[in-house]
Amino acid sequence: MLTVASLPRVEIARLRRPALQASGWLVMGLGVLSLPIPGPVSTPLLAVGGLMVLRSSVSARRHYVRARDHAPRLVRPLFGRFDAWRHRHRAPVRVPAKVLAAANDVAANDQGELASVTVAGNA
Repeated sequence: MLTVASLPRVEIARLRRPALQASGWLVMGLGVLSLPIPGPVSTPLLAVGGLMVLRSSVSARRHYVRARDHAPRLVRPLFGRFDAWRHRHRAPVRVPAKVLAAANDVAANDQGELASVTVAGNA
């Protein structure tokens, strides 16, 4: 009997991306089929399925970026809020001033040592 625990880690990683892509297309298909149903059923299904496909497919991501760059008025209303949220929640890495000062001191000392080595090597 084949179980997930019996598969090697490499096999799981190799099967994960196509499974995620297929499930994303399935969710998007359910969203299209639920369009005639009254109420906000299809929009979340289409959005979740689209995000699953974008996360798992390099070509889908490339087409999305190309459409976003060439037709921003069409794409921004659909994904603009998500992009803004994603960029807003990616906090920049903050390095304490002491660490920066120490790194600058090390870099300055390294440059001085390199200069003395090259001068001594040429002499």
